[in-house]
Amino acid sequence: MKNFFGLLGLAAAVLTAGCFDQAGGVRSYKGPLLRYHSASRAQLAAGTNATVLKEIAALPATTDLRGHLAQKLAAATLPFWRKDLPADAADQSALLRPLLDDFLSAETYLEVRGAAGGTDTALAIELTDPRAQIWSNNLKQLAGAWKLGAPRDLTTEGFKGWEAKRAQAPNTLQFYRAGKWVVLGLGQERLAQLPALLAEVKKAGRPVPALNSNLLDLAADLPGLRPWFPALAKWPLPPVVATMAGRGETVRTEVRFQYSGKIPWRPEPWKIATNIVGEPLTSFTLGQGIAPLLGLVKPLADSGLNPLPNQFCAWGINHEQCRMYFTVPVSNATNAMGRVSAAVPKFLYSIFPSPLGSFLYSTNNAELLWAGVPFIIPMLQPHHNGRDEYLFGGLFPLGPTHTPVPDELFAQVRGRTNLIYYDWEITEHRLKHGRLFYQLAGILNGRPPAPTNTPSQRWISAIGSKLGNTATEITQTGPQELALVRRSHVGFTGFELATLSMWLESPGFPFDFQLPANKIRSNTNAAPARAGASPARTNQLPARAASPVTPPKR
Repeated sequence: MKNFFGLLGLAAAVLTAGCFDQAGGVRSYKGPLLRYHSASRAQLAAGTNATVLKEIAALPATTDLRGHLAQKLAAATLPFWRKDLPADAADQSALLRPLLDDFLSAETYLEVRGAAGGTDTALAIELTDPRAQIWSNNLKQLAGAWKLGAPRDLTTEGFKGWEAKRAQAPNTLQFYRAGKWVVLGLGQERLAQLPALLAEVKKAGRPVPALNSNLLDLAADLPGLRPWFPALAKWPLPPVVATMAGRGETVRTEVRFQYSGKIPWRPEPWKIATNIVGEPLTSFTLGQGIAPLLGLVKPLADSGLNPLPNQFCAWGINHEQCRMYFTVPVSNATNAMGRVSAAVPKFLYSIFPSPLGSFLYSTNNAELLWAGVPFIIPMLQPHHNGRDEYLFGGLFPLGPTHTPVPDELFAQVRGRTNLIYYDWEITEHRLKHGRLFYQLAGILNGRPPAPTNTPSQRWISAIGSKLGNTATEITQTGPQELALVRRSHVGFTGFELATLSMWLESPGFPFDFQLPANKIRSNTNAAPARAGASPARTNQLPARAASPVTPPKR
């Protein structure tokens, strides 16, 4: 897929470490509000690296997805600019759609400087003469339709262009055809960046240096972008600087998270319940420093579990069903289960306001079961591995047999004192789990099933078999900096691909992530759980089905 999607995948990776940002510190990030430089489809095709990504970029499903994304972004321009436009401004997505098609295909450089509400924006894109003429014509029509001012001709550095101006800010739009490039500026009165880009085209034939081996360069002041993207306001995310580059058949993603204060993390030995992590393994994930994030979840913070778990281990098993499991280390796991037996249902009520089924707690086994829900048997129970104790949960009970995982997997993290996050997966299988997870989440909350024939769903169906292993590490590289390094085929994990597909179909795209409204309820013999209710306590859990119901294939 065009490298614009790398931007979205990197944003998902940032969430992993968002709980570390500290407000009120001295910001180390000195870059722009946003800088985005992507290679063109032609550059990707001509390269000798990222061979799987090249194959995916040539798929018909990728072409359909690119067009779908361009249309969604074009439709989002009016809501984005609404407060800066006349009250009677109409949707002009038909004019913007061809321009966004080029944005997602051609070599593109975008830089936004200043604070939201007073920005200076420059865009340079390499286009043929016919495409450049479409840009000029469509932007002139847009300027008229949105009353941005009557265009007048300009010449700068020997390049011809035009300018539209109006009274209120942002009040200046300039367009230039500079060699093989279209160069645009938008801002207040005197544009700060555009003249330098034109001067560089005159000198070197291009506005910025070529990417060379990189497919994508990105810098984003995520705290500064919160006024534009409400979803960012929900997370204390730091500024990021990132690159993507081809490496043989894979791509290498590097992201640096630059925090506003000293990162409040101290390494601790990894605790892994090796006696239950077993084959056939499709994913294995470890993370540290999660206690501050758990502390933001009120039911867990109020559970009396002290201290809160500060690391986790999660893994997936190769199965048609969504077989996912996790452990968190605790002291005295049986007593901890008694404390969280009411907190966990309250937390789930905050995610699923009207969930199916009922929560049952067995005092004999110290086990919490979410009973009466279709397709899955979610459970949480204490677990011991030698002297270490854990809370162990999953969407299904573990099978009766256990095939140990080779110790080489655990050796990847053992003894490393700067490692905060590690993830390995077979992305094709992890993508299946991600899609099933969102289907199950909808069913549990009575939501309509996600459409299966959207361009994004068709795309991830088409690419699944082409995806191999993905490995991600986040390490601390300085007092205020974390670094993410990922080796993959498309820049994404399987869950990120599934989430991206849901986001593209979200009513709030691209500014927010909203799931469909509740419209349905599945038939079930269990009465729906009441919000705020405590789980029923029993001496023995009800008998489980001999084998879980398999969800219908789609």
